[in-house]
Amino acid sequence: MITLDEQRLTSLKRGFHIPPKPELLDEIASEMELDDACLDRIASMISKDISLSALLLKTINSPFFGLQRTISDIKQAAMFLGLEQLNRLVTLALLKNNFVGDACISLERFWDESVEVANACVWLGHSYKSLMPVDELYSLGLFHNVGIAAMALKYRDYIDVLQHENHAKEQVITELEQARYQCDHAVIGYFIATSWHLPKPLCNVILNHHNSHFLQLSDNDHQRMAFAILKCAESMIDYARHRQHSSEWLKIKEQCFIELGVIEQEYADLLEDYLDNSMAS
Repeated sequence: MITLDEQRLTSLKRGFHIPPKPELLDEIASEMELDDACLDRIASMISKDISLSALLLKTINSPFFGLQRTISDIKQAAMFLGLEQLNRLVTLALLKNNFVGDACISLERFWDESVEVANACVWLGHSYKSLMPVDELYSLGLFHNVGIAAMALKYRDYIDVLQHENHAKEQVITELEQARYQCDHAVIGYFIATSWHLPKPLCNVILNHHNSHFLQLSDNDHQRMAFAILKCAESMIDYARHRQHSSEWLKIKEQCFIELGVIEQEYADLLEDYLDNSMAS
């Protein structure tokens, strides 16, 4: 299992922009933990950030949500979405705002794909009746590849690595990244997730999410379940796009099935359900 020492982390921090967790997210989390959590207070917190509010309203009024009427303020948005979904959108918006600039890939497409994986993680969490909180699963899916955004902003030739990985299916992308840059997106993602105070088990999964031996090496039930759900979510999204499974998934699928307590046919049925739901939405 991959581990990091402080010297390596310090070196990475100098070379990459590692944004701290915005105070607004801590304020929202504190309010949501209260027995009498107040929607109005949370809406007021968000509304103080004009640019964030505008971005949230633009997102909520997009065709994705298919609303029959326009949502004009954050309180309306909170009533429509509910606090949990609103908090997820706030997290996404704040994360995106920390990775802007002249990237060598489409960051908009990157975030769309990250949200797809995050939503699939939540869907799988419900389907497998995981004991993990769904918000943790959403965060895992959202953050697992965040290091790619950081590398795409730093390295103009990074797109060559991504294209190489797409064609060289047997090569793990982190190995290609290490060979060229002496760092990789999983390590950077770990640092960002830690900076945003994600639970330690999730940070470790992000660090190891391309490690095919992780389930054999980890003795942490929380981490193993999170890893299995993330890899299943990735495989489902990948199959939905390309109608074939990646070589990485084929190497670890049996271990994931064991961790989740399912057989391959049950997973195939779940995949079919997911594809049906995706096309319906």
